[in-house]
Amino acid sequence: MSAAEIKKITVVGPGMMGHAIAQEFASAGFEVKLSGRSDARLQEALQKIERNLKELAEWDIVAGDDVRPTLDRIETTTTLEEAGAGADLVVESIIEDLEVKQQLFKDLDRICPPHTILASNTSSLLPSDLGAATRRPDRVLIAHYFNPPYLMPLVEIVRGKSTSDETIDTVYNLMKAMGKSPIICQKEALGFIANRLQLVLWREAFNIVQRGIASPQDVDLAVKNSFGRRLGTVGPFELYEYIDGYDLTLQCEKYILPDMDTSNEPYPLLLEKVKKGELGAKTGKGFYEWTPEFTEAWRKKIIKALVHFRKSQND
Repeated sequence: MSAAEIKKITVVGPGMMGHAIAQEFASAGFEVKLSGRSDARLQEALQKIERNLKELAEWDIVAGDDVRPTLDRIETTTTLEEAGAGADLVVESIIEDLEVKQQLFKDLDRICPPHTILASNTSSLLPSDLGAATRRPDRVLIAHYFNPPYLMPLVEIVRGKSTSDETIDTVYNLMKAMGKSPIICQKEALGFIANRLQLVLWREAFNIVQRGIASPQDVDLAVKNSFGRRLGTVGPFELYEYIDGYDLTLQCEKYILPDMDTSNEPYPLLLEKVKKGELGAKTGKGFYEWTPEFTEAWRKKIIKALVHFRKSQND
């Protein structure tokens, strides 16, 4: 099956990522079925999609008269049998639990037509573990989006040990045709590409705070006001080759790397925050106070920044 043959798409899971993934496909003109466990959750998802589309219209990313037609292309269902019937591509975006996902893939394998590609938006599990629950491991892969999907262009396409080249090519070409920036993880590895890179930064950020080198707020300012700005335009290999060269990079690493953390265990500081229930925005407190006003202002700030970046990339 080629990308051009994909007409009907199903998204399972209407939560934080799933509703926005459904929005992406509907905005690209596809018929989308959005599956969830309750009508209430699905209605909440549709309200979020409408809010997202109206915001994008305000920023001239989408036309205002495209909002209603996009919403009309999304059909909701609480029945998995109805969701999978006739689908050419299914994207799963449910809880990060291997057993739960494997059961879902087993059910989808039974329900969906033989040609259907089954994809997961998981950020931490391996495609081979999901494919093993099906009779079609050659048509199972990971399509990992970043939040919010409608403003973050990257999609990591991760092949499993049995995923066919045709399946990879089909999903890759589909994403390209939709205006996404897909990359292929040729060998499955936990965390794929982007999250492995992010985790190194997060680990050292906690190390800096744990050791009293700087406050969390100053760590954030350091990233936002220095290399973080450059990394929005160029990648690390481009940056090091242009700015420093590998000779200077090597010299700096000799001094700095021995003092950096290489722990495989969570930091006591992180464990303490979790124990206290100070989880961040979801509980109202982390290293910041996430009041409703602060949270909404933060959301609008990052949406505005991503919109401006998207527009600048299109200039």
